[in-house]
Amino acid sequence: MCTVPTPHPDFSLTFPPDPAWVRTCRETVRTSTLALKRSELTELAVLLTSESVTNAITACAGAGCAYPITLHGEWRSEGELRIHVRDAAPGVPAVCSSAPDAVHGRGMYLIATCAARWGICLDGPGPGKTVWFQMGEPVGGGGVGEVTRTGVLGSR
Repeated sequence: MCTVPTPHPDFSLTFPPDPAWVRTCRETVRTSTLALKRSELTELAVLLTSESVTNAITACAGAGCAYPITLHGEWRSEGELRIHVRDAAPGVPAVCSSAPDAVHGRGMYLIATCAARWGICLDGPGPGKTVWFQMGEPVGGGGVGEVTRTGVLGSR
C-alpha cells in the first residue's frame, strides 16, 4: 500500500527543481523537529530530506521536468515524522551502495538504511513518484521500506 501524505500536512513546500531549494527544505525540517522538541531526530531527518530532495532535483534536471517538486512533512502519533518528496521525473530511484570515493549515488541507500520505514509511490497526482521516509517510531518499530504501484517494499 502506498503511503500518501495527509490532506493537511504539518508543513509543505512547493518549489521549482533548482538546487537552491535544498537548503530551504533542510531548514524547514530542522525548524519543525526543534519546534516540536524532537531534537534527537534533527540531524538524521535533515540528512535524509537533503538526499531525497537532491535526488528529485537531479531526476527532474535530467528529464527536463516542467512540474514543481513538493515536500510534505507530517508528525504522526507518538512523535513519528514522515517526509514525502514528489517529483514528476520518470523512473524509480535505485537503492545501491556506491564506491567509497564516489561523489554521488548514496541518497536512496542512506534512506533505506537509516529510516525506520521508507517507500516510493508510483501513483499520485500527475506523472512521477513520491519518495517518503519515516523516523522516530517507538522502540521495536520499523526497518521496512516499500515500492509498489500504489508504492517499493524493502527492509533494512
